[in-house]
Amino acid sequence: MAVEAEGLMNPVDPEAPVDPEGVESMDEEARELRRLAYAVLMPGFDGTEPPRWLLDALAGGLGSVCYFGHNLESAEQTARLSEAVHAAGEVLIAMDEEGGAVSRLHVRAGSPHVGAAVLGSAGDPELTRAVARNIARDVRAAGVDMALAPVLDVNSNPANPVIGVRSFGSDPDVVATHSVEFVRAFQDEGVAACAKHFPGHGDTSVDSHVGLPVVTVDLPTLRARDLPPFAAAVAAGVHAVMTSHIVFPALDDRMATVSPAVLGLLREDLGFDGVIVSDAMDMRAVTETLGLAGGTVAALAAGVDLVCLGNPGPGAGATGTDEEIFRTTADEVVAAVADGRLPRRRLAEAAARVRRLTTWCAQRREPDWAEYAAARQALRVRGEVAGTLRGEVRVVDVRRRRNIASGRLSGLTLRALAEALPGTVVDAVFAPTTGSEGRADAADLAAATAPPAAGPRPGDDLPVDVLVTGTPRTDPLEAAELDRQLALHPDAVVLCLGWPSGPDDIPAARRAVFTYGDSWPTARAATALLTGSR
Repeated sequence: MAVEAEGLMNPVDPEAPVDPEGVESMDEEARELRRLAYAVLMPGFDGTEPPRWLLDALAGGLGSVCYFGHNLESAEQTARLSEAVHAAGEVLIAMDEEGGAVSRLHVRAGSPHVGAAVLGSAGDPELTRAVARNIARDVRAAGVDMALAPVLDVNSNPANPVIGVRSFGSDPDVVATHSVEFVRAFQDEGVAACAKHFPGHGDTSVDSHVGLPVVTVDLPTLRARDLPPFAAAVAAGVHAVMTSHIVFPALDDRMATVSPAVLGLLREDLGFDGVIVSDAMDMRAVTETLGLAGGTVAALAAGVDLVCLGNPGPGAGATGTDEEIFRTTADEVVAAVADGRLPRRRLAEAAARVRRLTTWCAQRREPDWAEYAAARQALRVRGEVAGTLRGEVRVVDVRRRRNIASGRLSGLTLRALAEALPGTVVDAVFAPTTGSEGRADAADLAAATAPPAAGPRPGDDLPVDVLVTGTPRTDPLEAAELDRQLALHPDAVVLCLGWPSGPDDIPAARRAVFTYGDSWPTARAATALLTGSR
């Protein structure tokens, strides 16, 4: 697969078949197992363009890619890189972007955003929300789907060598308050947040990048001090939570990333059903105990859904090339299913969670996702209407009053239906009128002449699928015509583009959709509902 976007190009044969690991020669079961293994891995890669092996892996079902500083040269280059990666497969792009000291986007020039400790010290949740929105907009403009942030660790150990100013503070309530604002701001901007490092990295004197920390606190202390920020983030709807490579003897003698007991605390006690992401598996807490590939299998078996393999870039200390690390780990996951170390059902569950989050992020890459989401959520429905329109349909518009404020009667929803269902016929019962917005004579309030008292009208002779109305109770002639059409076509869907008086408005309609207006997002939302499209 050739990838070319705004000057970003890989010099590969555009006609060359993509067949990672000889997948095409595998039987269906082996192919699906390989795709599941790919779906739960988040590798890094070397360079500023996607290498051939990464494109092959994306075509083979790779679930996620993690950017590091060496991958990113400028905002423009990062956006082109993301465009190329997304074009190659359904994938979740992630990176660390906390603000302050930990930034990938601004690794060369320094972050323009303050870090968590500044926000916690400032003590103003509204400022935290505003800063988080700014960071999220940078992330989204770069084409990145998930930021591995915020840090929810309560910095209870002043000698902590790795958290420190990355934390909102040493008070659990303060950390919880600012964490919730950060999470909501990120996800309101269409970027998935990943709260870290569960169940808490704040009371360590060892950096898990270079060793295996052990936190010897009892369970009541852990619950009272370290868990409240995570509980608050889960309640706020955070989409992902990252594990820590730390041993908590009160729960298990295994590090949190590979501990069913610790991850069970997150799932069962806190009720989290999103994606559990591992901290980087190339950290020495893992590589010097379990090994990267073995640790990956143990993490998945314990309940992790998406395994971050770590940073293979220059000077990162990883053993092997980016491709070797990925392929060795994927092979180990496949082998673990075959020999019973990793239940296939657990792997499938993890892959399904990653896909669900990927879909959420993909929808929010659309420039108008917020408007569309608002329009979809605003729709009110009566009866069975979803996916009921197919092929060529007949629409009768019974609207009579034009909107004096806008100066016209909008036809966007009618256009959207006609575009989605070629061959659709739209008839209007009332003739349109002219006029200027904001000005009206008494005659303009009616905005159209009534249909003749006798004789045929649109909708009388053939079956009608959709009846379009505005706010019929404000116009007796429109209301009467709608009732007449419903008597002729009782199964037609009434598409109400005006202001309904309540859930029982238009009582004669068996099936109805209330849109609360007629804009392009509303038109697309109503059309998607009626036609069963996304």
